[in-house]
Amino acid sequence: MKQPKIITTLFNKPYLFRRLTTLNIEEFNLLAAKLEPEWKQREYERLLARPNRKNKPGQGRKYELGSFANLLLVIIIYLRTTIGSELLSLLFDIDQSTIKRIVRRVMPLLTDRFIPKTELTKKKRRTNNLDEFLKDYPELKDVIFDGTDVNIKRPQKRQKQSYSGKRKRHTKKTIIALHKQTKLITGVSPPKKGTVHDKKQLEATGWNDKLSTEVNRHGDLGFYGMSEDNWIIPNKKPKGKDLTEKQRRQNRNRARDRMPVEHSIRGVKMFRRIGELVTIKSDDFLYNVLLASANLYNFKRLVRQGIY
Repeated sequence: MKQPKIITTLFNKPYLFRRLTTLNIEEFNLLAAKLEPEWKQREYERLLARPNRKNKPGQGRKYELGSFANLLLVIIIYLRTTIGSELLSLLFDIDQSTIKRIVRRVMPLLTDRFIPKTELTKKKRRTNNLDEFLKDYPELKDVIFDGTDVNIKRPQKRQKQSYSGKRKRHTKKTIIALHKQTKLITGVSPPKKGTVHDKKQLEATGWNDKLSTEVNRHGDLGFYGMSEDNWIIPNKKPKGKDLTEKQRRQNRNRARDRMPVEHSIRGVKMFRRIGELVTIKSDDFLYNVLLASANLYNFKRLVRQGIY
């Protein structure tokens, strides 16, 4: 099967491949190798579940792009850019409906769980679910929380609910939880309307209650009002007064401790499907894109630390 020109070009130009996908070719091949067995199993189960099947699963028409690695490349470029399925279909020389089908079928491999078994996880699979993370990491000591907004088009209805006074535009908000020691994202909350406060959205997730009292929580003033016993947040300036020099020094140190979560948010938003103006209308699909982007960020961090 003849490869589309864009695939041949990217694999022949490593610099361009990394610019377009955020992964180098070796990292991409490793990711494809880790995911392909799961892909084959899911495809077999999907085909087996078809009613009135006459042929054996696997028979019939194949994907136009051929290998699983090519399908995965479509997904990563879809996440990395904001171009629509029409332009992607032209780039990969396939039908627009095929692009949508690939996105629908391959995206779950990056959203429902994280991929690797590593020495860091003691042979346990990585997860983006905080409940499972707490079960696998009873020794968890520090978690950094931060809220981040993604810009959306102005809604046609109930516009005020999506308008963020801080950003001065319409947004959806999500909470990111980061394991301070490993710098890996361990939780991404479902997106909410832009007017929802960070503290309120975190309380809706139940994450704070699931963490033991021995775990330190780090956050900015968006979480002001949480229990001070296990929360480390900046000192708030009293009305009509100034902070003391000691409080200013504490705020600088606490801001330095929170910096890794800002880096992780940047790493997620490098995937411009959510990093720029979001045109996704479904909150469920937007959540899937957020999870996929966070998992790809974690994957790159593990590989570049030599843990994989």
